Amino acid sequence: MDDPPALRKLWYLPKPLVSPVGHERLATFSLFALDGVGFGSWAAYLPTYKARLGLTDGRLGVALFALVVGSLISMPAAGRALASRSTRAVTLVGCVSFCLTIPVVAFAAMTVGTMPAFVLAAFLFGATKGIIDVAANAHAIGVERDGAGPLLSTCHGGWSLGVLTGATIVAGALRIGAPPVLAATLIAAGLLGVTAAASWSLTEHEPAAVGGRAARSVWPRGRLIPLAALAFLGLFCEGAMGDWAAIFLSDVVRSSAPAAAIGFAAYSLVMMCGRFGGDRFVARLGPARVLAVSGSSIAAGLGAALVLRSYPAAVLGFALVGLGVSNMVPILFRSAGRGGDSGAAIASVSTVGYLGFLAGPPLIGALSQSVGLPAALSLVVLSGLAVAAGSRFVGDAPETESNSSKTLEERIHVCESTP
Repeated sequence: MDDPPALRKLWYLPKPLVSPVGHERLATFSLFALDGVGFGSWAAYLPTYKARLGLTDGRLGVALFALVVGSLISMPAAGRALASRSTRAVTLVGCVSFCLTIPVVAFAAMTVGTMPAFVLAAFLFGATKGIIDVAANAHAIGVERDGAGPLLSTCHGGWSLGVLTGATIVAGALRIGAPPVLAATLIAAGLLGVTAAASWSLTEHEPAAVGGRAARSVWPRGRLIPLAALAFLGLFCEGAMGDWAAIFLSDVVRSSAPAAAIGFAAYSLVMMCGRFGGDRFVARLGPARVLAVSGSSIAAGLGAALVLRSYPAAVLGFALVGLGVSNMVPILFRSAGRGGDSGAAIASVSTVGYLGFLAGPPLIGALSQSVGLPAALSLVVLSGLAVAAGSRFVGDAPETESNSSKTLEERIHVCESTP
């Protein structure tokens, strides 16, 4: 399906004539990394925005909830757009829009300096991110379907790499005293350049052709219910840590803003490494054992950080949490996909899981207003313990290389998944 000429002219993004497979894989990977850089910069700047606006944890939770609402509105809209537009077109529009909202958030918090402006900017940030979450995954699935080989897991590792990069850039900007609006504008400019470069290698893929029908999400039934519950808990942990880790370091541990950003970067680094090496661990130890270790790692790492409340203990604890959350989603999706209709099964589990990812940050903010942030984050500890206790539901047979490949091909029926 060709992009409308007016759309290409509007964004000045040229359509490729020939796209080598290797170039398209790299371009698709870069779009996930772009998403991660934007989210990492958002998370690392949250303590700065919170301090500038004088927000309590509860009021910050309102802004985080606005981000959730934006994503929930835009994701179905992106899905409808993909029914009549190529994944390339929707992904590029989403990337450009997402890049433009990064300095808008900084401007609303640091220059306008009002709560309504910040909430509106957070809503726009979430809405544009939701477009990428749907369209970029759909495009990666199309690349896999057209014979480029396994790609989706690597792309999610690229998202983690992007989060690490964004957090590190913000840490450096804070350390040298660069104004957040200027730093956010430079980040956005760089990501727009990545988008333009990637556009040369992206070809057309139509998600409606996946499995002969449009991908869909259904509520889980039967054996999928415990898997969906585990996905909700696992992604609840990841979402809560993504938005509140730096806040904990800043407000509870009393570390400086650059140190808080570095601590969040350590969490992201370990999560990224865990994702790139996860298939090997699962093949050797089996999915149930890895999932049990993952949940225990979350509980032990964050539990130690909440009890000791020192900077070294918190950073080490966050690293253990990053290791724990890194492989839960692939394990649960593989287990869901072993049934008859693997596409619908994975879609149902991922839908419930993503609700946990979105609900985590605002729920922690609301509880923090009443009981304090450390007590609110204890929910993440309990969730990790619950995941470890429920690990038996995924089975305990190690994944062979052939099984992993088969499961990945089954996963290409899904057009929506979490980074």
